Amino acid sequence: MKRLLLVLSLIIIGAPALCAADAPSRLTPPKTGTIKVAFVMSEGATMIDFAGPWEVFENVMLDGKGDDMDASMPFELYTVAPSRAPIHTSGSRRPGMTVTPDYSFADAPIPDIVVIGAQSGGPGLSEWLQKVHGDGKVIMSVCTGAFKVAKAGLLDGLQATTHHAFFDQFSNQFPQVKLVQSVRYVQSSPTLFTAGGLTSGVDLALHVVDEYYGPAVAQKTADYMEYQGTGWKTNAGVAAPAPVVVHQEWKGSTASGLAMLLHVTYAKGVYSALLDSASQGLSGVETTLKLDGRQVDFGFDIPGHPATFTGTANEAGNVLTGIYTQDGKSSPLTLVKQKH
Repeated sequence: MKRLLLVLSLIIIGAPALCAADAPSRLTPPKTGTIKVAFVMSEGATMIDFAGPWEVFENVMLDGKGDDMDASMPFELYTVAPSRAPIHTSGSRRPGMTVTPDYSFADAPIPDIVVIGAQSGGPGLSEWLQKVHGDGKVIMSVCTGAFKVAKAGLLDGLQATTHHAFFDQFSNQFPQVKLVQSVRYVQSSPTLFTAGGLTSGVDLALHVVDEYYGPAVAQKTADYMEYQGTGWKTNAGVAAPAPVVVHQEWKGSTASGLAMLLHVTYAKGVYSALLDSASQGLSGVETTLKLDGRQVDFGFDIPGHPATFTGTANEAGNVLTGIYTQDGKSSPLTLVKQKH
């Protein structure tokens, strides 16, 4: 049941499609000035999701600019967040580095590119992304940053990708988005890009540099970084993992003598359950499940006599204790996880 509780409480496909490597359009640098790149920051921002693309854009150097360092470095980088209050990045068992954002959504300079990696998000994020998108600016997500872009409604009807461990969750949460697997990045539209997990953000950033200035400049940037990955050219990503399938059986009896055997299955991000109750002459009755922390609710679709169970899991996650209600009558029920 611990596995059931863990997966259910997370806040938390198909063939190759038109991706950035195949897209016909290219990005045009401004005739004057810099390309402003805004990195969205909020609590728990995954380090490499923003640090990887940051290093790529920071290290782009254009030839033919003489000694003018400013002219040879076309990207101007800054951070933006719901407010200027310090946030903590991802860490190991404790908050990570403290970062003070340069701007809030309310006062940030208009960006040309937005980079949004895995993070908690915050007030005003969806509205700000919608505004940036409406202005025709580039938005590139990294890892589960795609969830934030999809939540803003910008990926509806389009192709996108995310970290391979979150494929099922993304598909279930955003069925209107066409998930693409086994690629490093996807060009969802002329100005929308989504990358897979972690280092995929480096490849997408190099690809964006290629879109602006061509493969020679992108390769020069990769060489300076001593980055030997080729995903920004090949767009070959991590294969989708085998679906996780969990089977559990829970057995118990009510105080009034009704025997229960609950079969629970988890597959492709979805739970299903069936109920057997020999004392009621029932077999394979469809059951719905709902979890809130250690609180577990079941609904039993018994013809003519629908029933419910509301209970709480113990610390070990192998015993559920609660109340079974049917036909207006309630009785204590304890379900115990069976060993296979």
